[in-house]
Amino acid sequence: MILYHPRLATELARFGIDLPLRDDRSDQVFALLKEQFPSLSPFSLESLISISREDIARVHDESFLENWFSEKGFLEETLKAYDCQKNLSTQEAPLEELRESILRQVSATYTSLEMALDSGFCFYLGGGMHHARRSFGSGFCPLNDIVIAIRKAQASGAIRKALVIDIDAHHGDGTAEVTLRDHSITTLSIHMAKGWPFDSELPLVSSDIDLPIEIGQEATYLKRLGDALSSIENCDFDCVVVVAGADPHERDELKSSEGLLLTKEQMLARDMLVYKWCRDQKIPQLWLMAGGYGKEAPSIYAQFILKILHLMG
Repeated sequence: MILYHPRLATELARFGIDLPLRDDRSDQVFALLKEQFPSLSPFSLESLISISREDIARVHDESFLENWFSEKGFLEETLKAYDCQKNLSTQEAPLEELRESILRQVSATYTSLEMALDSGFCFYLGGGMHHARRSFGSGFCPLNDIVIAIRKAQASGAIRKALVIDIDAHHGDGTAEVTLRDHSITTLSIHMAKGWPFDSELPLVSSDIDLPIEIGQEATYLKRLGDALSSIENCDFDCVVVVAGADPHERDELKSSEGLLLTKEQMLARDMLVYKWCRDQKIPQLWLMAGGYGKEAPSIYAQFILKILHLMG
Protein backbone atom coordinates (compact mmCIF):
# COMPACT_ATOMS: atom_id res chain seq x y z
CA MET A 1 0.00 0.00 0.00
CA ILE A 2 1.35 3.42 -1.03
CA LEU A 3 -0.14 6.69 0.19
CA TYR A 4 0.72 9.63 -2.04
CA HIS A 5 -0.88 12.83 -3.23
CA PRO A 6 0.90 15.88 -4.71
CA ARG A 7 -0.89 18.20 -2.25
CA LEU A 8 0.75 16.40 0.67
CA ALA A 9 4.07 18.07 -0.19
CA THR A 10 5.09 20.86 2.19
CA GLU A 11 6.02 23.25 -0.66
CA LEU A 12 8.08 25.35 1.74
CA ALA A 13 9.37 27.70 -0.95
CA ARG A 14 5.82 29.01 -1.48
CA PHE A 15 5.88 30.29 2.08
CA GLY A 16 9.29 31.98 1.88
CA ILE A 17 11.15 29.11 3.57
CA ASP A 18 14.33 28.19 1.71
CA LEU A 19 15.67 24.75 2.69
CA PRO A 20 17.53 21.95 0.85
CA LEU A 21 14.45 19.72 1.23
CA ARG A 22 13.04 19.18 -2.26
CA ASP A 23 9.32 19.86 -2.27
CA ASP A 24 8.88 17.47 -5.20
CA ARG A 25 10.73 14.44 -3.83
CA SER A 26 7.52 12.48 -3.19
CA ASP A 27 6.37 13.35 -6.73
CA GLN A 28 9.65 12.03 -8.10
CA VAL A 29 9.40 8.81 -6.08
CA PHE A 30 5.86 8.23 -7.26
CA ALA A 31 6.90 8.84 -10.88
CA LEU A 32 9.65 6.22 -10.51
CA LEU A 33 7.14 3.75 -9.08
CA LYS A 34 4.66 4.31 -11.91
CA GLU A 35 7.30 3.47 -14.51
CA GLN A 36 7.04 -0.15 -13.36
CA PHE A 37 3.55 -0.08 -11.82
CA PRO A 38 1.49 2.20 -14.08
CA SER A 39 -1.76 1.29 -12.32
CA LEU A 40 -0.72 3.16 -9.15
CA SER A 41 -2.83 6.24 -8.49
CA PRO A 42 -2.79 9.10 -5.96
CA PHE A 43 -4.70 8.68 -2.73
CA SER A 44 -7.95 10.62 -2.40
CA LEU A 45 -7.50 13.51 0.02
CA GLU A 46 -11.19 13.23 0.86
CA SER A 47 -10.38 9.84 2.42
CA LEU A 48 -7.85 11.25 4.89
CA ILE A 49 -8.85 10.79 8.53
CA SER A 50 -8.79 14.22 10.14
CA ILE A 51 -6.57 15.09 13.09
CA SER A 52 -8.10 17.18 15.87
CA ARG A 53 -6.45 19.50 18.34
CA GLU A 54 -7.25 16.89 20.98
CA ASP A 55 -5.19 14.35 19.01
CA ILE A 56 -2.22 16.72 18.90
CA ALA A 57 -2.59 17.51 22.62
CA ARG A 58 -1.81 13.88 23.45
CA VAL A 59 1.77 14.69 22.38
CA HIS A 60 2.34 18.46 22.55
CA ASP A 61 1.71 20.70 25.54
CA GLU A 62 -1.10 23.26 25.70
CA SER A 63 1.07 26.40 25.75
CA PHE A 64 2.75 25.30 22.53
CA LEU A 65 -0.61 24.55 20.92
CA GLU A 66 -2.00 27.95 21.97
CA ASN A 67 0.92 29.55 20.16
CA TRP A 68 0.85 27.21 17.16
CA PHE A 69 -2.83 27.85 16.47
CA SER A 70 -2.52 31.65 16.72
CA GLU A 71 -1.47 33.84 13.79
CA LYS A 72 1.62 35.47 15.30
CA GLY A 73 2.57 32.41 17.32
CA PHE A 74 2.44 30.12 14.31
CA LEU A 75 5.00 32.31 12.50
CA GLU A 76 7.30 32.21 15.54
CA GLU A 77 6.98 28.46 15.94
CA THR A 78 7.47 27.84 12.22
CA LEU A 79 10.69 29.86 12.03
CA LYS A 80 11.94 27.99 15.10
CA ALA A 81 11.05 24.56 13.69
CA TYR A 82 12.67 25.23 10.32
CA ASP A 83 15.57 27.26 11.83
CA CYS A 84 15.20 30.00 9.24
CA GLN A 85 14.18 33.55 8.57
CA LYS A 86 11.07 34.46 6.66
CA ASN A 87 11.94 35.57 3.11
CA LEU A 88 9.15 37.93 2.11
CA SER A 89 10.53 38.37 -1.40
CA THR A 90 9.81 34.72 -2.27
CA GLN A 91 6.62 34.16 -0.26
CA GLU A 92 3.67 33.37 -2.51
CA ALA A 93 1.10 32.05 -0.02
CA PRO A 94 -0.07 33.00 3.49
CA LEU A 95 1.29 31.01 6.41
CA GLU A 96 -2.22 29.90 7.35
CA GLU A 97 -2.04 27.61 4.32
CA LEU A 98 1.20 26.12 5.65
CA ARG A 99 -0.56 25.28 8.93
CA GLU A 100 -3.27 23.47 6.97
CA SER A 101 -0.62 21.68 4.91
CA ILE A 102 1.15 20.41 8.05
CA LEU A 103 -2.13 19.23 9.58
CA ARG A 104 -2.97 17.46 6.32
CA GLN A 105 0.37 15.65 6.46
CA VAL A 106 -0.25 14.52 10.04
CA SER A 107 -3.68 13.27 8.94
CA ALA A 108 -1.94 11.30 6.18
CA THR A 109 0.41 9.69 8.71
CA TYR A 110 -2.51 8.50 10.82
CA THR A 111 -4.47 7.35 7.77
CA SER A 112 -1.37 5.42 6.63
CA LEU A 113 -1.14 3.76 10.04
CA GLU A 114 -4.73 2.55 9.72
CA MET A 115 -3.92 1.25 6.23
CA ALA A 116 -0.88 -0.60 7.60
CA LEU A 117 -2.97 -2.17 10.36
CA ASP A 118 -5.44 -3.34 7.74
CA SER A 119 -3.03 -4.61 5.08
CA GLY A 120 0.22 -5.27 6.98
CA PHE A 121 2.32 -2.70 5.11
CA CYS A 122 2.01 0.91 4.04
CA PHE A 123 4.58 3.43 2.82
CA TYR A 124 3.45 7.05 3.10
CA LEU A 125 5.45 9.32 0.82
CA GLY A 126 5.77 11.95 3.53
CA GLY A 127 5.81 12.24 7.31
CA GLY A 128 8.43 11.22 9.87
CA MET A 129 8.76 14.45 11.87
CA HIS A 130 10.92 12.87 14.55
CA HIS A 131 12.62 16.00 15.93
CA ALA A 132 9.48 17.77 17.19
CA ARG A 133 9.39 18.00 21.01
CA ARG A 134 6.52 18.44 23.44
CA SER A 135 6.97 22.20 23.64
CA PHE A 136 8.37 23.15 20.24
CA GLY A 137 9.10 22.04 16.71
CA SER A 138 12.69 21.44 15.70
CA GLY A 139 14.90 20.14 12.89
CA PHE A 140 12.40 20.80 10.05
CA CYS A 141 9.72 19.02 12.13
CA PRO A 142 6.83 21.25 13.27
CA LEU A 143 4.72 18.48 14.90
CA ASN A 144 5.58 14.92 15.88
CA ASP A 145 3.23 13.11 13.50
CA ILE A 146 4.72 9.73 14.49
CA VAL A 147 3.56 9.81 18.09
CA ILE A 148 0.37 11.73 17.32
CA ALA A 149 -0.67 8.87 15.03
CA ILE A 150 0.32 6.16 17.50
CA ARG A 151 -1.52 7.75 20.41
CA LYS A 152 -4.63 8.41 18.33
CA ALA A 153 -4.64 4.72 17.40
CA GLN A 154 -4.19 3.79 21.06
CA ALA A 155 -7.03 6.11 22.11
CA SER A 156 -9.36 4.45 19.59
CA GLY A 157 -8.43 0.98 20.86
CA ALA A 158 -6.89 -0.04 17.53
CA ILE A 159 -3.47 -0.74 19.12
CA ARG A 160 -1.90 -1.05 22.56
CA LYS A 161 1.86 -1.16 22.00
CA ALA A 162 4.03 0.29 19.22
CA LEU A 163 7.66 0.14 18.20
CA VAL A 164 9.35 3.06 16.42
CA ILE A 165 12.43 2.08 14.38
CA ASP A 166 14.25 5.26 13.40
CA ILE A 167 16.82 4.75 10.62
CA ASP A 168 17.21 8.41 9.67
CA ALA A 169 20.77 9.77 9.78
CA HIS A 170 19.91 11.90 12.81
CA HIS A 171 18.97 10.74 16.29
CA GLY A 172 15.22 10.49 16.85
CA ASP A 173 15.48 12.95 19.71
CA GLY A 174 11.97 14.38 19.58
CA THR A 175 10.28 10.99 19.56
CA ALA A 176 12.45 9.89 22.47
CA GLU A 177 11.52 13.02 24.43
CA VAL A 178 7.76 12.87 23.92
CA THR A 179 7.62 9.14 24.73
CA LEU A 180 9.80 9.32 27.84
CA ARG A 181 8.36 7.03 30.52
CA ASP A 182 5.66 5.82 28.11
CA HIS A 183 6.11 2.06 28.27
CA SER A 184 3.54 1.49 25.54
CA ILE A 185 5.92 2.94 22.90
CA THR A 186 9.42 1.51 22.43
CA THR A 187 11.96 3.56 20.47
CA LEU A 188 15.03 2.39 18.56
CA SER A 189 17.31 4.87 16.77
CA ILE A 190 20.40 4.11 14.68
CA HIS A 191 22.14 7.33 13.72
CA MET A 192 25.31 9.38 13.42
CA ALA A 193 27.26 9.38 16.68
CA LYS A 194 28.15 13.06 16.36
CA GLY A 195 26.68 16.18 14.84
CA TRP A 196 23.14 17.54 15.07
CA PRO A 197 21.24 17.24 17.42
CA PHE A 198 24.10 16.22 19.73
CA ASP A 199 26.01 19.46 19.15
CA SER A 200 22.92 21.62 19.69
CA GLU A 201 21.81 23.18 22.97
CA LEU A 202 18.75 20.94 23.17
CA PRO A 203 18.46 18.70 26.24
CA LEU A 204 18.74 15.18 24.87
CA VAL A 205 16.70 12.15 25.89
CA SER A 206 17.94 8.69 24.95
CA SER A 207 15.83 6.28 22.94
CA ASP A 208 15.09 2.91 24.54
CA ILE A 209 17.71 1.49 22.16
CA ASP A 210 20.32 3.87 20.74
CA LEU A 211 22.86 2.74 18.14
CA PRO A 212 25.34 5.57 17.45
CA ILE A 213 27.55 5.02 14.39
CA GLU A 214 30.92 6.76 14.36
CA ILE A 215 32.47 8.13 11.18
CA GLY A 216 34.15 5.25 9.38
CA GLN A 217 32.01 2.56 11.05
CA GLU A 218 29.58 2.17 8.14
CA ALA A 219 30.73 -1.42 7.58
CA THR A 220 29.28 -2.36 10.99
CA TYR A 221 25.93 -0.65 10.41
CA LEU A 222 23.88 -3.59 9.14
CA LYS A 223 25.21 -6.04 11.73
CA ARG A 224 24.54 -3.66 14.60
CA LEU A 225 21.02 -2.96 13.38
CA GLY A 226 20.33 -6.66 12.87
CA ASP A 227 21.70 -7.57 16.29
CA ALA A 228 19.58 -4.87 17.94
CA LEU A 229 16.41 -6.11 16.28
CA SER A 230 17.22 -9.69 17.24
CA SER A 231 17.72 -8.64 20.85
CA ILE A 232 14.23 -7.20 21.24
CA GLU A 233 12.26 -9.44 23.57
CA ASN A 234 8.49 -9.76 23.91
CA CYS A 235 7.71 -8.58 20.38
CA ASP A 236 4.06 -8.10 21.24
CA PHE A 237 3.82 -4.85 19.29
CA ASP A 238 0.64 -4.07 17.43
CA CYS A 239 2.51 -1.96 14.88
CA VAL A 240 5.95 -0.75 13.87
CA VAL A 241 6.52 2.77 12.56
CA VAL A 242 9.73 3.00 10.51
CA VAL A 243 11.24 6.48 10.22
CA ALA A 244 12.99 5.69 6.95
CA GLY A 245 15.22 8.68 6.25
CA ALA A 246 17.23 8.53 3.02
CA ASP A 247 19.82 10.91 4.45
CA PRO A 248 22.33 8.25 5.58
CA HIS A 249 23.10 7.81 1.85
CA GLU A 250 26.61 8.89 0.97
CA ARG A 251 25.35 11.27 -1.74
CA ASP A 252 22.75 13.01 0.38
CA GLU A 253 23.12 16.78 0.02
CA LEU A 254 22.39 17.89 3.58
CA LYS A 255 25.60 19.06 5.25
CA SER A 256 24.54 17.78 8.67
CA SER A 257 24.13 14.23 7.33
CA GLU A 258 27.78 13.79 6.40
CA GLY A 259 28.55 11.83 9.57
CA LEU A 260 26.99 8.71 8.06
CA LEU A 261 27.85 7.57 4.53
CA LEU A 262 26.08 4.40 3.42
CA THR A 263 26.19 3.19 -0.17
CA LYS A 264 23.02 2.81 -2.21
CA GLU A 265 23.36 -0.97 -1.80
CA GLN A 266 23.69 -0.64 1.98
CA MET A 267 20.60 1.55 2.05
CA LEU A 268 18.52 -1.11 0.31
CA ALA A 269 19.96 -3.80 2.59
CA ARG A 270 19.06 -1.63 5.61
CA ASP A 271 15.47 -1.27 4.49
CA MET A 272 15.04 -4.93 3.61
CA LEU A 273 16.52 -5.96 6.96
CA VAL A 274 13.90 -3.93 8.82
CA TYR A 275 11.08 -4.99 6.49
CA LYS A 276 11.86 -8.70 6.81
CA TRP A 277 12.20 -8.48 10.59
CA CYS A 278 8.75 -6.89 10.88
CA ARG A 279 7.32 -9.41 8.42
CA ASP A 280 8.82 -12.36 10.28
CA GLN A 281 7.41 -11.03 13.55
CA LYS A 282 4.03 -10.61 11.80
CA ILE A 283 3.78 -6.98 12.91
CA PRO A 284 2.03 -4.43 10.66
CA GLN A 285 4.53 -1.85 9.47
CA LEU A 286 4.14 1.82 8.49
CA TRP A 287 7.05 3.50 6.70
CA LEU A 288 7.55 7.28 6.65
CA MET A 289 10.00 9.28 4.53
CA ALA A 290 11.61 11.54 7.17
CA GLY A 291 14.90 13.14 5.99
CA GLY A 292 16.24 12.83 2.45
CA TYR A 293 17.86 15.74 0.67
CA GLY A 294 18.97 16.47 -2.87
CA LYS A 295 18.61 14.88 -6.28
CA GLU A 296 19.61 11.33 -5.26
CA ALA A 297 17.05 10.91 -2.46
CA PRO A 298 14.07 9.82 -4.61
CA SER A 299 15.99 6.83 -6.01
CA ILE A 300 16.81 5.64 -2.47
CA TYR A 301 13.15 5.49 -1.47
CA ALA A 302 12.07 4.07 -4.84
CA GLN A 303 14.51 1.15 -4.87
CA PHE A 304 13.05 -0.20 -1.63
CA ILE A 305 9.39 0.40 -2.46
CA LEU A 306 9.80 -1.20 -5.89
CA LYS A 307 11.38 -4.24 -4.26
CA ILE A 308 8.38 -4.57 -1.92
CA LEU A 309 5.85 -4.05 -4.72
CA HIS A 310 7.51 -6.83 -6.74
CA LEU A 311 7.55 -9.11 -3.69
CA MET A 312 3.86 -8.49 -3.15
CA GLY A 313 3.14 -9.24 -6.80
